[in-house]
Amino acid sequence: MISIIIPNYNGFHHLKDCYDSLRIQNKGADIRDFSIILIDNKSDDDSVKFTKENYPEVHVIENTENTGFAKAVNSGIKYSLKNLNPEIIILLNNDTECDKNFLIEMKKGFAENDTGSVACKMLNFTNRDVIDDTGDFIKKRGSPYARGHQEKDTGQYDKPEFIFGACAGASAYKSEVFKITGFFDEDFFAYYEDVDFSLRLQLTGFKCFYNPKAIVYHKRGATTNSQTGYQTMQCEKNLIALRLKNYPLPMLISNIPFFILARVRRYFLFIYRDSFSVFFSAVNGYSKGIIESPRSLRKRKEIQKKISVSNEYLDSIFR
Repeated sequence: MISIIIPNYNGFHHLKDCYDSLRIQNKGADIRDFSIILIDNKSDDDSVKFTKENYPEVHVIENTENTGFAKAVNSGIKYSLKNLNPEIIILLNNDTECDKNFLIEMKKGFAENDTGSVACKMLNFTNRDVIDDTGDFIKKRGSPYARGHQEKDTGQYDKPEFIFGACAGASAYKSEVFKITGFFDEDFFAYYEDVDFSLRLQLTGFKCFYNPKAIVYHKRGATTNSQTGYQTMQCEKNLIALRLKNYPLPMLISNIPFFILARVRRYFLFIYRDSFSVFFSAVNGYSKGIIESPRSLRKRKEIQKKISVSNEYLDSIFR
């Protein structure tokens, strides 16, 4: 049993492509059943009406407010675990289209031992020979990044392998990981919540397997591009929490000088390449991250208790 959870906020114009690509999935060998759950964050378009009238097989959960990505998917995961008893939970953005063999290839990714999550190859929806994401990583001295983003796909990431983590725009998880690692951090609202969760999975001994045969086409940024500076603000805020919560103390202390230098360089580039507006959004986000640091440190206590891997292993999965 597979549960597919799709968070949605005013995504009416994306949903048909997404739903139709799931309807034509190869339900043959090795896939017994799958369910689709739409978590609607109080959309004021026709998302819910369209879904109920045209895709009655979809379970619809209507939130009373826009809770952000993390809380929305958490509600879908909890609903699924309580009512559907899935073996695998897949998170899927509303602005995606799945290859016809996507589900079966994602399931194959769990054949490897210790696999807690599976990442796929995400390609640009419009230019399908351009990479969107082939797994999420964290630089050894810097920030998270999407591997291969905007590169032309020439097969350079066609090797199945263990990687740092999966982009939650199209990712799969064993159901048991949520009982051990917990759920997505709802204080993140949007951005880096998947990187944070991937790091917590790694800390508790669950690896991420990348299967390049599982393919999704993604309209990256389609739901947030209209909000100037929003992504920058959220990323800067969440980056502080990600580090404070998860990094073992020796790794955190040794990297502080590099973190500071990276921020100085990044903020200079915001002014030089972007605008003062984006720069101020970054400063605003960083300030919020500092203000919320006591909350992050409280979460840190519980996370650090669950670590089951060595610092050497953690260092090896950073790039």
